[in-house]
Amino acid sequence: MEQACAPRSARPVNEPRRRGTIGCLPDVFADVLNEFERDGYVIIENALAPSALRRLCCAVDRVWRQESSRPSALHRLGFVGLDDAFIELVDHPTILPLVSAVLGWNIYLYHCHLDVHPPTATRSPEWRWHQDGGRQNVELEAPRPRLSIKVAYFLTDVETVAHGALRVIPGSHHSDTLPQDHEPADAVPLLVAAGSAIVFDRRLWHARSDNLSQRTRKALFYAYTFRWIRPRDELALDPARLASLSPIRRQLLGGSGSVIGHWIPNDDDTPLRAPATEWQ
Repeated sequence: MEQACAPRSARPVNEPRRRGTIGCLPDVFADVLNEFERDGYVIIENALAPSALRRLCCAVDRVWRQESSRPSALHRLGFVGLDDAFIELVDHPTILPLVSAVLGWNIYLYHCHLDVHPPTATRSPEWRWHQDGGRQNVELEAPRPRLSIKVAYFLTDVETVAHGALRVIPGSHHSDTLPQDHEPADAVPLLVAAGSAIVFDRRLWHARSDNLSQRTRKALFYAYTFRWIRPRDELALDPARLASLSPIRRQLLGGSGSVIGHWIPNDDDTPLRAPATEWQ
């Protein structure tokens, strides 16, 4: 997949994060990882080339037409098999090295969702702050481990918080709890251009803002975890279609030669091992 790179531009942590936070990943790999570990997230500008962005927008619009009556919002789990353009993001050449650098090579896509949020006229009183993981945040001892990373690809510009910005609390991936009696004062809206990707630790406290703008917000979310953790979504991929994909895509989409291969993998189970070793 073609992609572009932009120069790095650091900003104070309490300012809105805009385009240019992170540039070309291979050139600043250590800086990216340091920022990710410090803040719990990084922004990758221009992760999607214009042609890929157009193709993905068309695919999202098709799914939206088929599965939701406009102008209703759509939150579609397990969407990745609905279009080849979605599958191509599974092993994105800039994003996958970052995910693998943090989680290792024995990983796969265990959860994904396609989100379409048309404009709304009123602000919702709903408390949306959360960490990803579900029961992981209830049943694991503190401090809770990372376990997964999520990548959000934004297909539309998020110019202000009113455009449905993803809000985060930088550094909160080290906190197991968050007071719920008030909105967090240190929350930051992530302002990005269409084609940007936000990579974040599942433990990062985050929330979606209401889309009070005049533009529909469209985003794709891909979540990666260790292969020995059960899938959250049913991808419903046809076995023949899965078999036709590259070995790395088959791994990332849950293919395996045996059950024990999730726990004690061989080279056939995890073709990502070789390139992941080179990336690091």
